Amino acid sequence: MESGVSRWRQISETLIKEIERGVFEADRRLPNSNDLAARFGVNRHTVLRALAQLQTEGIVRMERGRGTYAVVNPLQMRLGPRRWFEQNLIHSNRVPTRKVLSVARLPAPEAAAEALDIAPGSETAFVVLRGEADGVPINIVSNYFPLERFPNIDDVFRAFGPEPTSQLSFGKIFRDYGVADFRRKALRIRSRPPRPEEARQLEIAPVDHVLETDVTLVDSSDTPLNYANTAYASSRVELVVDL
Repeated sequence: MESGVSRWRQISETLIKEIERGVFEADRRLPNSNDLAARFGVNRHTVLRALAQLQTEGIVRMERGRGTYAVVNPLQMRLGPRRWFEQNLIHSNRVPTRKVLSVARLPAPEAAAEALDIAPGSETAFVVLRGEADGVPINIVSNYFPLERFPNIDDVFRAFGPEPTSQLSFGKIFRDYGVADFRRKALRIRSRPPRPEEARQLEIAPVDHVLETDVTLVDSSDTPLNYANTAYASSRVELVVDL
């Protein structure tokens, strides 16, 4: 390897070239850190630093307990007024599923109350979902539904059970409550490190980042229906805002 360049950077540059040449195809697992350390004649910590840098650059993703995978074409999630989770995945030839992680009744925190145009502390159904593409976790969504508008909607989500399902559709749930049409009204995006539970559920390393969105859904009369905070695994998706 070239002198004057740190060993971890040389390793990362070599792996980038191999991924670009197709030595490691999209979603193919790379050799483990011990094997890479032996290949490059360095210690394991040097390899892990190189892989962490590649993950920060979106070139690989590190999944806890599963290994490191090449990322060639991250999944595009288009966030238009009426572009939804299922449409994005089906368009990318992926199978969409959701898993209900938790359901509870909680007082609305300030941000949710403001978005839903209800008094702070009003009772809401708090529903946490994990979105998956071909069984791979891609996001964690924390939803707030005003119970005055959607009585017993928490029971609707509990009925899906704890296993991933392709049957969970916001469109169908809203229609059952008499909402024929809905859209995104507000969207905010930021990047941050994952919280410990998010890293566990998304099966990403703590050094990875998530893309966080705050979204408000409204009906055709502009009445708020849902406030959602979503954490996307940034090494698996790119967000495209359709205006």
